[in-house]
Amino acid sequence: MSMFRKEVRELIWVYFFVSLGGLLLHLRIHPPSDNMFNWVPAAFGVANAFVLPFLFNSPTTVAWAYLFAWATVVTGTVAMAYYSIITWAMPVTIKDVILFSTLADILILMAKLPLAHKILRAYRPEGTATEREGCAE
Repeated sequence: MSMFRKEVRELIWVYFFVSLGGLLLHLRIHPPSDNMFNWVPAAFGVANAFVLPFLFNSPTTVAWAYLFAWATVVTGTVAMAYYSIITWAMPVTIKDVILFSTLADILILMAKLPLAHKILRAYRPEGTATEREGCAE
């Protein structure tokens, strides 16, 4: 017997592993013991890895998990892009952006969005009542 519903089990496990990998990577690069501000992304990483999978597992809380996932991805993307911009040495080249910025980290973080969407759609394949009536256009 698995702790997650059969229809979303694999997607939740993938979400968990991507979140856990991101958390561990962040803890290695920015240990919370070095700076008080490193606790904020660490807390979001813990929530993504250890709380959201259980929220994604329930039809009553899946929408909240989806919204929280979006919020953390947007916040993390903006924060990492800002960090790259303020630490760049001039001149900036394409090679710098691809290899020496947080672009790879941002792309890994963004992989969580389609996973969250697939989990949400597993519970709500037709969308909301407003979407079914054609009012969301």
